[in-house]
Amino acid sequence: MESKKILQIDTTMRSILSNRGASVFVWSVWLIMMLVALICTFKYGRNIPLSEDWFFVQPLTNNEPDLSAWLWRQNSEHRVPLPRLILLGLLKLTNGDFRIGMVFNVVTLGAISFAVILVARHMRGGRTSFADAFFPIILLHLGNWQNLFWSWQIGFVLPTALTLTLLLVLVRYQTLTTPVAALISGFSLMMLPLCGANGLLIVPITAFWLIYTGVLHLHSEKRSGGHLWVSAFLIGSAGVALCLSALYFVGYQRPSWVPLSHSIPKVLIIAAKFLALGLGPVANSSWKLSTLVVMSFLIPSAVLGILRVLHDNYSERQRSLGILLYLGNLASFALALGVGRAEVIGMHGYEGLPGWYVLLAVPALCTAFFIWELYGWANLKSFVQYALFFTMLILLPFNTKWGLGWGRNYYGKGIDAVEKDLLAGTPLTTLAERHRDFLIHSLNKDELAKLMQMLHDAGMGPFAQMLRDQSKQGY
Repeated sequence: MESKKILQIDTTMRSILSNRGASVFVWSVWLIMMLVALICTFKYGRNIPLSEDWFFVQPLTNNEPDLSAWLWRQNSEHRVPLPRLILLGLLKLTNGDFRIGMVFNVVTLGAISFAVILVARHMRGGRTSFADAFFPIILLHLGNWQNLFWSWQIGFVLPTALTLTLLLVLVRYQTLTTPVAALISGFSLMMLPLCGANGLLIVPITAFWLIYTGVLHLHSEKRSGGHLWVSAFLIGSAGVALCLSALYFVGYQRPSWVPLSHSIPKVLIIAAKFLALGLGPVANSSWKLSTLVVMSFLIPSAVLGILRVLHDNYSERQRSLGILLYLGNLASFALALGVGRAEVIGMHGYEGLPGWYVLLAVPALCTAFFIWELYGWANLKSFVQYALFFTMLILLPFNTKWGLGWGRNYYGKGIDAVEKDLLAGTPLTTLAERHRDFLIHSLNKDELAKLMQMLHDAGMGPFAQMLRDQSKQGY
C-alpha cells in the first residue's frame, strides 16, 4: 500500500515537472518570436508610407473633405472602414509615424497567439504541450514579413485575429449560449464585414450558426423561464453582420483588373495553393509537396469532424458541428479566392501567390490542431499536433530567409533609396518621379508629389525636410 502511494506521488511529480518544462518551452518560443518581430520592426521599419499607406496622408493631414466617404471607399474588392479607422487613429496619436501600424500588427498577432496557447492549455485541463509552440511560430515567423512590417496590412491582420477569435470561442465553449461565448462571438462577427472581403467571406455561415444556436436556446429558455437576452444577442448580432454584409455591396464596383475565373480546375488549384500557403511563403518552392502536406492535415481533420458530428450526443454535437461549419467556411474562403485570383495569376504567368496571403491561410491549420485535441484518439492526437509543430519548426529557417530576403532586397533597398534622396535634399517632383514605382505605382507622379507636400507642410516624418521644386508652385 505504501509503495503504491509512493508510485502515485512519483507519477504526479513527473507530470508536474514535465508540464512545467512544456510551459517554459512554449512561452519562451512565444516571447522569442515576439521579440524578434519587434526588433525587426524597429531595425528595418521606416517612417515612410508604402503603397496603400499613402491613402492615409490626406485624412492624416486634415486634407480629406469627407472622412466618412474615405472610410467606406473601396480598395480593390475591399471596404475596410474598421482597419482604416484604427490605423488613422494610431497615426494621429503618433504624429504620422507609419511604423505604428507595424507595431500594431505584431502586437495583435502576438496577442492572438497568446490567447490560442491559453485555450489549448484549458482544453487539456491546465496542461501545456510542447506542440503548442506551433501557434506562435505559424503566426509570427518572419515569412509573414509583408503582414508584420507593412502598416496597411492591418486589413489582413485584424480579420485574421477576429476569425481566430471565433475559432477559440467554438473550441473553448461547448455551446455559444453562455454569456461570455455569446458576447465574444457576436461582437467578432459584427466587426468582420467592416474588415474587407477577408472578413466578409467568414460572415454568412457563421451568422447562420449564431442564428440557429440562438433560436434553439430561445425555445429552451422559454420552457425553463430563463433569461432570453443571450438568444436575442446571438440572433441580433448575426442580423447586424448580415445587414452590414448587404450594405457592403451597395454601390460596389468590381475591379476591372480582377476577372473572375469560370474554370473549375483553375479555381481548385489556386484554392489548394492558398491553403498550402499556411506553411509560409516557402510553399512557393514546391506547390505539389506543400499542398500534399497541408491536405494530409486538413482532410483527415475534416473526416474526423464529420464522424464526431454523426456520433456525438446532443450537447457535444453543438460544438463539433460549429467547428465543422467553421472549417467548411474556411474552405469556401479558399474557393472564393480561387475564383477571384485564378485568372490574374495566369495572366501574369506566375504560379505563386503573394506573401501577404500567408496569414489568411493560417486559421485552417489551427482548426485542424484543435479538432484533434477535442476528438482525436490519444496517441494519434499527439502525433498530429507534434507533426504540425515540427513541420513549422523545420520550415522556420526557410520562411525566415524568405522574409529577410524580401525585407532587404525589395523593401530595404527601395526605402534606403528614398531616404538617401530625402537627406540629399532632392526636390519634390524629382523625388516623386524617381520613386513612384516603388512607393505606390497606382498613382501618377503629380498625385504622389501632392501627398508628399502634405506631409512636408504638416511637418511629419522625414518629408518635413524635403525641398519644394520652385518651378512647381501648384504643389
